[in-house]
This record gives sequence, C-alpha cells and structure tokens, in this order.
Amino acid sequence: MDASHQPSEWFEAWFDNPHYHQLYGHRSNAEAEAFVESMHKRWNWEGLSLLDLACGKGRHAYAAAMKGHRVVGLDLSPNSIAAAQLSHRAVKGLSFVEGDMRDFSLEQRFDGILNLFTSFGYFSQPEDHMAVLANVHAHLKPGGFFVLDFLDVQFAQKHLVHNEQLERGGVSYQISRELVPAMGDGYPTFVKRIAHTTAAGSKEHVERVAALDNEHLTSMMAESGFEILGRYGSYALDPWIEGESNRLILHTQKS
Repeated sequence: MDASHQPSEWFEAWFDNPHYHQLYGHRSNAEAEAFVESMHKRWNWEGLSLLDLACGKGRHAYAAAMKGHRVVGLDLSPNSIAAAQLSHRAVKGLSFVEGDMRDFSLEQRFDGILNLFTSFGYFSQPEDHMAVLANVHAHLKPGGFFVLDFLDVQFAQKHLVHNEQLERGGVSYQISRELVPAMGDGYPTFVKRIAHTTAAGSKEHVERVAALDNEHLTSMMAESGFEILGRYGSYALDPWIEGESNRLILHTQKS
C-alpha cells in the first residue's frame, strides 16, 4: 500500500494488520484443502480457470491450484498478497494480484469465482455489496459459477458469544460481539470489537459484517444476474438448514 494512502474503511487497516493474521493464524491449510476437495468432487471440477476473491494469504487458491486448476487470487491487503506470492511462488498456474473486490478489473474471464471464509458483507452501503456482485458477474464466462461462503445469520445470532478472551502468540485479545439493528437503508450488522494490550500500548480493532440472511442473498443474487443452483450448510457441503447450519454456502451460476 502506498505510504501516502490512509485506510478509510475498517477492513483496509485491519486485514493488513499483523494482529489480524495472529488472531486468525490457527486457520489451517488442511481446512482449506478439505473444503476445496469437497467442491472439486461435488461439482466435478476439471482444469478450470478460477478467481479466489478476497484470497487472504492464498490457502484456498493454493489448494485449488494443487488440484490442477489455473487460479488467480485477489485481495485488498498488500501484506497478504506479498505473503501469498512468497509462499506459493513455485506453484504452477497460481498467481496473486492486489485489488478491491468492488472495482477490480482483470483482463480475463473465469470459469468460476470463489468468495470464501465470510469475505462478503463488509460494507456500510448496500450498493457496495451489489458492486461486488456486478463485478463478479462481469468477470465470469457465460454460464460460469460463483460460490459464496457466508455465515447463517440465524445460527450466528443464536450462538453469538458476546464476550471472550483469546490468547494468540503471547497476546491476550478481549473480544466482544453484538448484532446492531439496521440504520437507514443499511442491514443489521454483526459488530466484533477486538482489544489488546502490548508493550506499545492498547489498541482496539472493529470488524463489521452485514447480517445478510438467505432472503437478502437470494434477492441480491437474482438482481445481479445469478441463478442459485444449491445451498449448503457446511464445508463438507451438507444440506443447508436455516438456523441449524453454521454456514450458508451458495452455489450459483451466471444467468
């Protein structure tokens, strides 16, 4: 990121922060490989061109490339992209690029686009969410597919842990969560506050994810030109049961 650029949104600063990677660093490559394997087998993927949108450090992109697909990983975080390029530089058919999911422009159309690990719903304005879907649609080949891995709102609300303390890498993180009602034209939002203290002082970070339920997402997909082929409730692609499944994974096709 350009030194003169000052992050204007919570995700710009947080996803490029070392504490973000420390807090979520326990997410394993094996977990990503198992999810990619489930998708690969369920939908009979073979030799596809894929875009991993909001790829982080590239664990899902890497897993897909190892299955023989040609994969581009895109993420807003310069640190994540640099780490992905360093870790996977020798992997055939795998590349990474920095970009914003709302307005990225690649000179390529893909067989499929993946948006995994709740990497959607970050924006305060509904039109930004729609801009992401429009951009996904524009970067798919005719008949291409889009997989959106999101949380199940009812399950998340039912199992919301309002306060907890986690230890990661010798740092204690105080975490609070709440569901904030919709304001104006926006959506209800899950707000997660992460506080920690080190020798450098105390700091708080905030994560915000719009509480987009199945009705919201179904409407957004239809408006954006996608047909929903299936809904799944886990990374093993078990059937989705509203309020009982911890994930809402949409398998969609460009209409």
